[in-house]
Amino acid sequence: MSDNKNLHPMRREEDKSYLVIYVMVSFILVAVTIWALVNETVDRRPWKKYQKQFYRLELDKIRQAYEKERAIFESPDTQKNYGEAKNNLEHAWEDFKKPPIQNEYKKLSEEQTVLSKTLESLRFKAIVARNGRMEKEYIFGKDPSEYIIHEIAALEEKGNDLAAKVKEAEDNLVSVETRLTELKRGITTYTGELDSYTAGMKKYEAQLKNFKKTRPSLQIYQMYLEDLSIVDRCMSCHVGITRTENVSTEQPYVSHPNRDLYLGNHPPERFGCVLCHEGQANATSGVKKAHGEVEYWLTPIHRGKSAQGSCIRCHNEGKEVKGAEILWQGRRLFEELGCHGCHETTGFGKDKHRMIGPGLRNIKNKVKPGWITKWIKDPKSFRPTTLMPNFKLSEEESQSIAAYLWQHADESGIHDEIPKFDEGQLSSGDFIFEYIGCMACHSYEKDTERGFAPNLARIGEKINYGYLVEWIINPKGKEPLTRMPNFRLNQEKASLVAGYLISKTAMGFTRDGLTDVAWSEDKERARAGEALIKKYGCFSCHEIQGMEGLGKIGVELSAIGSKHVELLDFGLLEKRILGEVGLKHISENAGEARRAWLRAKLQDPRQFDKGKYKKPEDQLKMPDFVLTGEEIESLLVLLTGLKEEKLPDAYIGRLTESERGIAEGKRLIGKYHCTGCHQLDVDRLYIEEGIELTGMVKLDEEDGVYFQLMKDSGELKQKAGETVFIDTERIVRKEWVKKVNFASSIIEYHVDNEGLVPEEARVFAPPLLYGEGKKVQPAWAFEFLKDPIDLRPWLDVKMPSFSLPNEEAASLVRFFAMRENEEYPYEYIVETKKEYREEKEARSPGYLLAAKKLFESKDVNCTLCHVKGEKMPEGDPTGWAPDLMLARTRLKPDWIKRWLLDPQSIQPGTKMPKFFREGEFQDYIPGTPQEQAEAMKDYLMNLEE
Repeated sequence: MSDNKNLHPMRREEDKSYLVIYVMVSFILVAVTIWALVNETVDRRPWKKYQKQFYRLELDKIRQAYEKERAIFESPDTQKNYGEAKNNLEHAWEDFKKPPIQNEYKKLSEEQTVLSKTLESLRFKAIVARNGRMEKEYIFGKDPSEYIIHEIAALEEKGNDLAAKVKEAEDNLVSVETRLTELKRGITTYTGELDSYTAGMKKYEAQLKNFKKTRPSLQIYQMYLEDLSIVDRCMSCHVGITRTENVSTEQPYVSHPNRDLYLGNHPPERFGCVLCHEGQANATSGVKKAHGEVEYWLTPIHRGKSAQGSCIRCHNEGKEVKGAEILWQGRRLFEELGCHGCHETTGFGKDKHRMIGPGLRNIKNKVKPGWITKWIKDPKSFRPTTLMPNFKLSEEESQSIAAYLWQHADESGIHDEIPKFDEGQLSSGDFIFEYIGCMACHSYEKDTERGFAPNLARIGEKINYGYLVEWIINPKGKEPLTRMPNFRLNQEKASLVAGYLISKTAMGFTRDGLTDVAWSEDKERARAGEALIKKYGCFSCHEIQGMEGLGKIGVELSAIGSKHVELLDFGLLEKRILGEVGLKHISENAGEARRAWLRAKLQDPRQFDKGKYKKPEDQLKMPDFVLTGEEIESLLVLLTGLKEEKLPDAYIGRLTESERGIAEGKRLIGKYHCTGCHQLDVDRLYIEEGIELTGMVKLDEEDGVYFQLMKDSGELKQKAGETVFIDTERIVRKEWVKKVNFASSIIEYHVDNEGLVPEEARVFAPPLLYGEGKKVQPAWAFEFLKDPIDLRPWLDVKMPSFSLPNEEAASLVRFFAMRENEEYPYEYIVETKKEYREEKEARSPGYLLAAKKLFESKDVNCTLCHVKGEKMPEGDPTGWAPDLMLARTRLKPDWIKRWLLDPQSIQPGTKMPKFFREGEFQDYIPGTPQEQAEAMKDYLMNLEE
């Protein structure tokens, strides 16, 4: 046994080999090192790849442009022209080098040098003389002395002498330089022509040469938004986003769309990209990470039009922002639909003078009992364009709600038997309905698009005759918050309109099925109806007796764009809804998942209850508004922009007083649909050389535009009122104002039936309000809006009474004033003051009397067309003009003067002639047209009976 142990002695440690282990570890170390290098330089820095590709594309674009220019230069035609220009240049040099020309050129060059030095010396001496005179004048002010007066006079004489010498030297120098230019004209001309052939190539040659020098190295581009503690590195990949031109149409190499609009107002170095587009702006190790499209990141990127939702974070003071049209469409729709009635939403529903839906206290007087249940059950089956949503109620539920409303309405006190109208009376009702302006807001044609006011196509099936008459006479007597104005119709005319509407729109209507109204007296049904009204929140939009003061029934939407997607109830539809946007789970992309849920909610609000058992009181209640795809997308943009975070004040787009006034005025114009009757702006045509033309397009054809000017165009040498033709090739941009259908129909009627030209017929339509702020005095405008008067009582179309609250009337007046940069609210009218008249009389004795004589003369005879208090013109009243006695309180003096000098510049096509021309009326008021118009303006501002 001992011998065996000696045969196999234990190996010593130093005799062992670790080669295999060392080799394996070395391979692992090398592999890890290679992986670390690759991961560090490639995987973790994809922005390097994008920057390299961008610069490669940029270089390719320059090369392509160079090759294109070179091909043009080497073309036979260009080479021929280039050769001719080269020969011409050689001949020009030969002519220039001839001894007589050289001698003259050398002599003139020397003379130019002498004159330049002389002129410089004279100018210096003139400055010294002027400074010396000013010094003496200062001394004279301190210590008046006779000798200083003589010194001032001497220095002034010296200055005048030097000024004359400077002028003479300048004229001589111009003459010499002009001759020098003429001597080298041929050389200059042909050198420029040669350079024009090679300019393109040289431009791109220089760019290619300097490309490597000017191209920055690959690097991280970042902006640090200090007050937000945000590092924005988006431009590390989107390196060309600020360029004026694209190097590619693929991301991330394109420049920003509408670059001047978006980046011009939001420079990236101040705003970064993250404020509008969100995402994970500091991430650089992957596209999905940078875009925030990773699990549990709460603010993934906004792409394309969806980024407009971010505008509301900074621009929330009511001014519509250019470039955020979809957002503002969503805002308007949110208000129109009355979403804030059920959902508390910061910034919405602030108008205390507006209601969402009509009050229902008058329901017994207003509608037929059988109609109301059908309306409640399915509003759009009666009026497809209604804003009233479908609550998907059963017949029994509809009758229960109707029962409560009927039993809690004011008692009927209207005699509702409709008289028998003959054809003549119905025709009169039709005429009144159209000429007073009802068609500006309403339509009675079936299946038309949604208008400003309810469609009246089936009004005869709905409304009681007696109520309609009282409504037409005084809408606010029935609904204090209605936007419907009072047209100041008497009982007879209102009856004719009501009779016409009911007769026209109730044709084919039968009363079958409308006699079963037992529900109206059923107390048990009314109690069930009360519960349903409280469940569905009908009181949020309508005034309902017994429901006053109840709160909103929906969740708050002020921060819906920040709501965690885990809190959104997808029901059993999560897989389908997320699958439609390419997601498997809500955590993959919180923003896309939220948008998918909101879109589904707007498309079919109660679909999330499908397949689930719920108690009736727990079931979803939101009604179906039957929104179009475009409407849904606009609401999506708005809702995703409603966030809970508050940005620092430095990022908020605060409005100036003027901007706030204009924004509020535009809101009120939309609220009352002023543009249904009035055109507030004019057309604009932008043509080459930066020329802007203001006026009205008369005819827009393929080869050009016939445009009537409202302002003189010095560039075109055309006067206001004239029509010019602008060739299509010269047009840079057109901005046509949307025409007012109501006004257009009136003009068309008078053109077709009375043979007038459109400009003459315009007087029968509601007036153009462009420049109104320059025209009328604020105090008069306020009174007019509060209580309109008939400025042209002989016309059929009249301004109705809106009974505006004081603050709304004031806001509209402020809008028109601030729109024209006019003073508001106070304006001192000096022309009406005694001191002003006395001062003018002292300078020009009898000037007001002279204006009076001209006013009454046969040459002008203003009262031939204008009303003057109780004195009416002769002839057809439709040709009369407004009462001049109102000028003192209504019109602004400066506007009167502008009107007198050139009426066409304010209202093209007006019948008012241009009286004041050079050399006219010298026997009455000697002087220029401006002086004559000034005198006439003063007379009108002091006109008495």
